[in-house]
Amino acid sequence: MHLLTSETDVFDRIPDPIVLLIFNHLSDIKSLIRCRAVSKRFNSLVLQADNLVVKVDRVISNETGEWSFLLHLLRSILQSLQDLISLRRLPIQPRNRNSPTEILRGFESIRRLVIELPAGDLRLEKDAVVRWRAEFGKTLKSCVIFAVRTIGEATDDGGGNGGDGDDMDFNGEDGGGGLKLRVVWTISALIAASARHYLLRDVIREHREMESLVLKDREEEGTMVMDKEGLREFREAAVEEEEEQEANQVNNRTVGWKNRTTVPAVRMRMMHEPRLDLPGGVRMKGATLVVVSPAAAQGQGTETADDSAKESEEQKLALDAFGGMFGEAAKALVKSRSYLLEMNSF
Repeated sequence: MHLLTSETDVFDRIPDPIVLLIFNHLSDIKSLIRCRAVSKRFNSLVLQADNLVVKVDRVISNETGEWSFLLHLLRSILQSLQDLISLRRLPIQPRNRNSPTEILRGFESIRRLVIELPAGDLRLEKDAVVRWRAEFGKTLKSCVIFAVRTIGEATDDGGGNGGDGDDMDFNGEDGGGGLKLRVVWTISALIAASARHYLLRDVIREHREMESLVLKDREEEGTMVMDKEGLREFREAAVEEEEEQEANQVNNRTVGWKNRTTVPAVRMRMMHEPRLDLPGGVRMKGATLVVVSPAAAQGQGTETADDSAKESEEQKLALDAFGGMFGEAAKALVKSRSYLLEMNSF
């Protein structure tokens, strides 16, 4: 039997695995960094935490570093997309201590990492709402985009979804902005997703034990995710790329707006309703759902079966992408008539 004296630190009697479990539940990197100052033991154990959440509170006004470069990049690109599409070149900013790579340096066993930006950046016009969720490996694997021009209360004016006629409004005559606006929404989300993917390339390379990565924003506007298989695929592709560059003595320094992962050629399944009434008296106007996936090579004699399977897969992606009101809207939109579009790599 051990007697505790006034000089005994009870916390020191807790086994390391229990302390690590507490740190993993805490997860917030700012709190964990403060814990490092408590003692040498804490300093050592904190760096073994495998579940981390990094919350970016603000962007430095002088716009230096990777985080501010990302948001500045998105603002510039998305504003230019209003004219569909005129991208301007931006200067490369030097990395500083606030970059994700520097913040996470020293952590030895990261398996699950969530990074939260202070805000989204895809509101292209007043009252418009955009939500997107993209999954990446070495490049884009899928992206689901939901966008709506206005959200308000349903009125007793006949009710029901849809509008006059069943065809998609290509010219904006129904007040939904037309096909051009929906393409702008889609490209904007893809650029934002590819910029976030590019931002974390060094983090992925340095933390080879990582199995899950999520980069989102506090407004839940956009979410970029990578699972264990996607992270492995990215690392393997990065090694091959580095070996190829060494063999060819290629300088891989990218300049200007191209500081993002290249979006491959894609096919887009687009669904639209001029008016969409949801449970609870919510009415959406100009609601659009787009499921984006890499364009497959042309098949030989199995296109019909492949298209049917692909449509089922795309519907599942759409239904799993969002929760709450936007999940209800996606559930209604997948029953609407869909249109297939294709886009070249950019």
